[in-house]
Order: sequence, then C-alpha cells, then structure tokens
Amino acid sequence: MVSSVSVIGKRIRKVDGREMVTGEAKFSGDYIFPGMVYGTVKRAGVPAGRIKSIDVTPANAVPGVVDVLVAADIPGPNLIGILPPLDQPVLASDEIRYAGESVALVVAESAEAARRGAQAVAVEIEAYEPILTVDAALAPDARKIHETGNVTFSKKLRKGEVESAFERADILVEGDYETSFQEHAYLEPETVCAVPGRRFTLYASCQSPFHIRGHVAANLGVPASSVKVIQANTGGSFGGKDDVATEIGALACIAAQRLNRPVMIAHERKESIVGSNLRHAARIHIKTGALKDGRIIAREVRVLLDGGAYASESPFVTMKTLIHAAGPYNIENVSVESTSIYTNKTYCGAFRGFGVPQVTFASESQIDELAEKLGLDPLEIRRINGLRAGDPNATGQIYEQSVGLLETIEEIAKRPEPAGRKDDDRHVHGTGYAAVAQGISNGAEGIDVTGASVQMSQDGSVLVGIGLTELGQGSRTVYALIAAEVLGVDVDSVSVRSVDTDAVHDSGPTVASRSTTVGGMAVHKAASEVKKSLVSMAALMMKTEGENIELRDGFAVLRTDESARIPIASVATAAYWTGFPLMNLAFSKAPEANFDDETHQGDVYIAYNYGTHRMDVRVDTLTGEVTVLNHLAAHDVGRVINPLGLEGQVEGASLMGFGLAHMERIQYVDGIIQNANFADYAVPSIKDRLPTATITVEDPNPTGPFGAKGAGEPPVAATAAVFANAVADAVGVRFTRLPITREDILDALKRGNHD
Repeated sequence: MVSSVSVIGKRIRKVDGREMVTGEAKFSGDYIFPGMVYGTVKRAGVPAGRIKSIDVTPANAVPGVVDVLVAADIPGPNLIGILPPLDQPVLASDEIRYAGESVALVVAESAEAARRGAQAVAVEIEAYEPILTVDAALAPDARKIHETGNVTFSKKLRKGEVESAFERADILVEGDYETSFQEHAYLEPETVCAVPGRRFTLYASCQSPFHIRGHVAANLGVPASSVKVIQANTGGSFGGKDDVATEIGALACIAAQRLNRPVMIAHERKESIVGSNLRHAARIHIKTGALKDGRIIAREVRVLLDGGAYASESPFVTMKTLIHAAGPYNIENVSVESTSIYTNKTYCGAFRGFGVPQVTFASESQIDELAEKLGLDPLEIRRINGLRAGDPNATGQIYEQSVGLLETIEEIAKRPEPAGRKDDDRHVHGTGYAAVAQGISNGAEGIDVTGASVQMSQDGSVLVGIGLTELGQGSRTVYALIAAEVLGVDVDSVSVRSVDTDAVHDSGPTVASRSTTVGGMAVHKAASEVKKSLVSMAALMMKTEGENIELRDGFAVLRTDESARIPIASVATAAYWTGFPLMNLAFSKAPEANFDDETHQGDVYIAYNYGTHRMDVRVDTLTGEVTVLNHLAAHDVGRVINPLGLEGQVEGASLMGFGLAHMERIQYVDGIIQNANFADYAVPSIKDRLPTATITVEDPNPTGPFGAKGAGEPPVAATAAVFANAVADAVGVRFTRLPITREDILDALKRGNHD
C-alpha cells in the first residue's frame, strides 16, 4: 500500500524566499515611473502649540520644488485613525500635539530637493507647555490635549471579591513596574508610491491595504472603488506600518491628483522614528495575595499607558492589557483597571504583543517575588497556579482543550541546566522562568472575519488569494501548505497572490496573531469546496461514490484499490469541461466576543497561545554585560503547520523581547526624541541573536486549521519577562523597570538595592 505524504508539519522553506535572497523582490522604494516626483513632510519640531501661520513661499523658491500642500489643500476630512471618532489629522491645521506632527508636504523633482524644500517651509507656532507624563495629563488643572480630555480609553475587569480575598491571604506582594517606549526598527522605512489615472494605484509598504484604501479615498474625496492599493513586498512591520502608511499614502495620492504625476514618499530613519507610532510606555501597579501552599487567590492590577498624541490603537492595547494582566493563571478573584492617556509625545499604537509584553513583565516579576517569599521553586508556583483545561481564566472564559500551559512547564522542567555554570570573582550566573498566555484573534478588539479564495487550474496548480499581508512572518507559506494539504498536491504547485485590493477580499488587518488561525481557516474552507468538485469528478470517472475517493500525492486515489488512481491535473481538466466549479471564495468568522462591558466577564478570544520560557545568563559585574547562555521557549501552538517558519517566528519575537528588556529606550528631552537613529537607539543585531531552542506542545485548537493557532507574538512578552527574572536571579537585585541596561545593572550592583 502506498502511504500518503502530508505536507503539514514538514520543514518547508518560505515560498517567497528565493526572490527575497536574490534581490528579485520589489519593495515600494524600488518602483520607478515616468515623471515621478518625491514628497517630504515638514514636521512641527515642537511638542505642543498652535499654528499661527505657514509660509510656503520659501519652499516654492527651492530649485526642483513643484508643489507644497497644507491642510487646506486636502479635499476630504483631513482625518485618519484606526477607530472612530478619528482624531489624527493628515496635516495639522491648528493644534500641534507632538513634535513629529506633519504640517506640510513638499513635492519636488528629487528626494533631496523635497527635503530642502521642507526645511524651507516657515511655520510660526505659538508653543504651549507640553504635557509629557501621564501624571501631568491626569492633573485636575491639566490642559486638554483633545476636546474629549486627556484620557484616551479606560476599562475595568472584575472577577470575584478581591478585597475579602486579600484579607484571607497568608502572603501579600505589592509593587510598581515600568516599561519604556519601543521603536519598531524594521529595516525598511515606511514608503509609498502613488500613480494617478482614471483610478489611483498606491504601492505601499503596509500592513492593512484595505484600511489604507478607505482613508485614502475619504481624504481624496472619491469612492473607495477609485483606489487600488497594492501591498509591495514589505520589509517588516510588527504593527508599525498601519497608521503611518495611511498618512503618507493619503498625502502621496492627493499630490498625485494635483500634479497628475506619480509621487513617492519614503521616510528616512529619523522620520520613521519621530513620525510613526511606538510601543506604549507603561506604569503598572500589582498586588497579589496567596495562601501558604502557593495558591494565588487574589490579584489587583492598575495599568497606565502613555499613548502619546493620538488614539491610534490605544483602545485595543488597553483592552489587551486589561485581559492579560492577571497572567496565565487560575485566580478566583481579580480586579484590573487599564487606562491609556494622551500626552504630547509621539503617538503609540500597534506593536507586536499589543500591551501583553508590558503586563507580562510586571506579572512574572511579581510571581518570582511571591515564590521567594513562599520559599517555592519558581517553576513550582507556576505549576500550582497555571491554567488547565476547564479552568476559568481572568474573564471567566473556559476552554475544554488547547490549554497546554502545564505541558510547556513540564517541557522546560525536564531540560537540563547548561554545563560549566560557575560563579567567579567577576561573573555571576542566574536562571529565570516566565509563563505567558496571549489571546489569538481580534477578540475583544472587534469582529474577526477573513475571506480567502482558492482556484485550481486545469493543470492541477493552485492559486490562493487572501487579504492578509505577508510581512516576513511566512504566512504565504502557511496558506500554501494548507491548500496543498487539503487538495492533495505538492506545495510547489501552489501560488499565493500578493495583496491587491482589486484581486482579494478585505480580510481585515494583519494583527493579533490571527493570520494562521482565522486566515488559515478561510483558506481551508475555500480549498475544501474545490476538493468537493474534484472528488465528485473523480468519482464519476472511476464509477464509484465520492466517499471512496482520496486526494493525495498529486492523485485522486480509490481508497479500496491503491492502483486505481488518476492524476489530479486530469481530474481538474475533466471538472472544468464538465462545469464543476474549481474556484471558491470562503469566509472564516471567529465567534464574536461575548462579555459584560462593565466587568469584562465572558468569552473573549477564540484561543490562547500558552508558553513557558527559561533563560540562563552570565553577568559580568565589572561591565554589566549580560551573556545569554541558554534560552528555552516552549509554546502550545495547537498544531505545527511549518516547523521552520515557527522557529523563525519564535526566534525573531524572542530577540524583539530581549531588545525591550535589555537595550531599547526612546530618550525624550522636553518632548523631543533625542536618539532617532540607529547609532543612538540600541536595537539588537545579528550579533545579539539568542541561543533560542523552540519547543512545541501540540494541544489541538478546534478553531484553527488542522488544530493550529498563532505564535508570532507571545515570545516577545515571555522573553522580556524571563530576561528580567534571570538577571535578578544572577545579581540578587529585583529590577522593576525595562529596559535593564548594562548601566542599570552596574548601578544596582553598586547600590546593592532595588531599582
């Protein structure tokens, strides 16, 4: 008997890998069109104030400048944003709310001429005293940054009776924790290229093409059908190429409309940092109560997020921190309040993890402190309290399967410590542990629907179309594998479209680790409908019933007779001429979140990714240098679609968490970013690559394709938290602020107390 070869779970190189490594891939900045001109924005340069006048005459006098746009030149509402009511102008017309605010667009024959023109624009601003901290923003007499006030969004979660539970607790631990702003630091800065015509075509390095299309059309004053957005190959995003791509996409199209010439806007690195969203800085207060046996019976959390000048995705991040602040634990009594605040800093929005890294660092730091007070092993306290199938989580949601947290703990526990770990006069060693849970899908942040098409040609090759974007995470490979598995063909015969709003269905934003889970299910459903046609046709050809036909290894095979087989290409050709449909558009809709808006008790996410990390470090007490000797990352991913891709996701996310924990800190002085470049903003490089070992637990997720669930975000949170715990174990000092830099370590060692 010939056995079927499944492609699911095989180590498959990225389907678009060759074009990336050979340089064939075309990014937004690679497009060149006849007559193309270049745009650069003039930025406010002050964090708060009112525009008194804008004089574009000096800019128009710069050689090469062909046009200058101000707010009054925008045909539409001059507004962008993620959620209504929209609060961010494309170009500021009155109020200045952060130093990177765009006030004018200069268009010129060359990028250099556009930059000179932008420098020449004369903007007179009546400066205000900026509001630069959440405390200043919340002060009773604080100036209102927006008419609605200085609170962007605030929500509460209530489960059980926290105060009475604290009274019953044998041990109480309480503390404050802080995290810094973080820059996305993708290698490719934000770039768009707009081409005018009967319809506008926008080539964009972006994350949400349909979101961009809607805002571009609105600000152009045309129907959405008049705008086509093509997602060019995108050199990283991590949540950053959403708001800013919308801003510069709208500006490029408006300029292209005025000039009837293609317009490119490509940020330089400084612009990328000062003019696009960051990760929210956070201040978190946690109080945890436990019994002597280690069971946590109460937790109270207050989260304050510095959201900067505009709302962006602060409401979503606020919700994520609210729901995840209790950690991956079965705690009967929980009280959480999460609030995002406007300040006169660069606005904050989506960033890989959506607030979960901040609260996980705080939560897991305190779990270690609690274990120390109770005299428990750090893994044991996590084992005692970790969620199991059938346990209610912080929102009271119960999952009967795909809750593999305890399995990830056991996987970590059975791994031996690295050899040769020995302290000396200069070096100390430490081991840290951290557990994480991250909700998969939009969940509390909104309805989650994805559409995907699958089409088979007569030669048996397959074309997949989906509106979710490939940002380097390998989603195109995952979709190809899913379609190949369902249709019984080799993955090399499957192609996945690049995203073009004319050619694929609106699938919502590529966020929330939803691509594999929700997007993959849409591909699975569409492929399954095409499979029905193939099976029906093969059954006619073999004069049997459809249930006797199996598609595998490129053939339609009779289950009862392995020798009876027809190439799928022949079946597809016959199906075409018989009139059996070989194309299907299917939709995957996650169950809508159903919870009480006052207490946030109810069902929120379709699944969670659970994980446990361990890190072994060596700290040089003379220099503060931290060497990561060993990093184990165990995650319950439901089902592994592509092990190679999964390892890339875990390693990349872990390095990003390491940067948050140890290196990256945006430096503000009077509301102005001082380190808006890669010379002064420390970001991990290939030399900082962690020795990460990816360990998978497969507890199938009933809402995902073949049981899979997303894994791209949770390692960020777990790695940031485990690094902090490992360093604390090594030096004997509990750090309560991220990042923990070499200087912070040396200072703490000198002082010998808490930071």
